[in-house]
Formats: sequence, C-alpha cells, structure tokens
Amino acid sequence: MKITVIGAGNIGGAIVEGTLKQGILTTADIVVSDPHPNVKERFLSKGIVVNHVNNNAVAVAEADLIIVAVKPWLVEGVMGEISGAINRDEQAIVSIAAGVTFAQIAQYLSVADRGPAEVYRIIPNTAISLGKSVSFIAKHNTSARHDDQVHALFEALGEIFYVEEHEMTACTALSSAGIAYALRYIDAAMRGGEALGLDKEKSLRIVMKTVDGALALLDANSTYPQTEIDKVTTPGGVTLKGLEKMEDGGFSQAVIDGLLATK
Repeated sequence: MKITVIGAGNIGGAIVEGTLKQGILTTADIVVSDPHPNVKERFLSKGIVVNHVNNNAVAVAEADLIIVAVKPWLVEGVMGEISGAINRDEQAIVSIAAGVTFAQIAQYLSVADRGPAEVYRIIPNTAISLGKSVSFIAKHNTSARHDDQVHALFEALGEIFYVEEHEMTACTALSSAGIAYALRYIDAAMRGGEALGLDKEKSLRIVMKTVDGALALLDANSTYPQTEIDKVTTPGGVTLKGLEKMEDGGFSQAVIDGLLATK
C-alpha cells in the first residue's frame, strides 16, 4: 500500500508519524505534499519523498490512498487540483477535513467524462501519532480493496468506528475535539493539586494515573461511569462533597454545552 498525504500539519503529520512508528508502512510507501518549508524539511529528514514542485497532481500519481488533511476551506482547491489526475479505478480519496460532506467532495472532484471517485471521510485525533487514536470512518462508493486498506491502516493507529455521515459531527465533538476537553479536565485537576500543596509534576502524574485507572475500571467492568462513581461515594464523604461542589459550578452541564457548541 502506498499513500500520499496532502497537508502534513498536526493531523496529517501525526498520521505519517503513526504509520512509521507502528511499522504499517515504510518511508518508501509515503509521499508528503505540503507547502511549508519546515514541514518539508521534517519529513525529508526521515527519508520520506516530499513534493518539492508544489503540485499535488504530481504527488498523488503512485498512491493507493490519497489522504487530504488540509483545513476545510482549502479542500475545494486541493480537490480541484487533483481531480483530473486521479485514476478512479485504482485510487481512493480519504478526507480528514471536518464538516466537508461527500456531496461537496463529489462536486469538487467532478470532471467531465469521468466517473465518481471512491471517497472516505475519516475523523481521527492527534493521538494517532502514538497508535492511540479514536478514528471514525464513513465511506461512499468504495471498493472492497480500498475498504481493506483503509481498515488496516487506521486500525493499526488506534480504535476505529464505522459511522454514517450524519454522525460525523457528534463523533468529532466526542473524540477529535474531545481529546482537548479531556486534557482540560486533567489540567484543571493538576492545578487543583497544586492549590492543595503538591508540586506541579507530582500533581500531573497523580491525575494522569488516576484517569488511567478510571478508564481501566470502565473497560474491565463494562459499566457506565455513574456505576463506578457510586462505588466510591458515601453520604457525607469527601468524594461526594467534591462532586456536589463541581456540579454547583455547572461541571457536567458545561461539558455537554461544550460538546453542543461544536455543531
């Protein structure tokens, strides 16, 4: 399998890093196309082929999967640039751009006398560089061969969920943006530890291990969070007092409101 990654910033670059760390692909299997000199130098130093001519149509020539990981407002230009160069019998498009629909992508790729392209919409998060992403996959007009390639690639980079296109907004809120929300809790808890007299490094480490343990409980017991919360709260206990104070501050509703704000 060969891939071309157009746009090797935070997510595109993380995909490249993840494929190499997990041993899915070698540097010879990857082409990076990005206009920024620092990005080019970063991947060139790893032995990856880098598009030096700033021509995305050239960069996609040998790819099985063309991963478009640019900002949403740049997708139309990129798709228009590569639309005439795609071999629609041999290549598939993987769009990482949040909010850009299959209908829009089909319009951007439309070329006279050519059939429809195989297109995937995938939303990962930045933990993909460590093989720990949660990635959501929706597909349109795809073949079994490319389905297998996409599955193998992203499964090796973390957990994958197949979803319908209309579910992508919710999935983006929970995971792609959600990784920042989870980190915000960790940051707040770390600062709370500092306020209680711990140094910053010790506080952060304690919070990280505590979150790790909470996730392990949910996974091992196949329970919902409230079930595990009930096990550690007693009337008048310090845990319950802390939870009540958080809810007085609107903690749970603030999280829900933050998720809804991504719509």
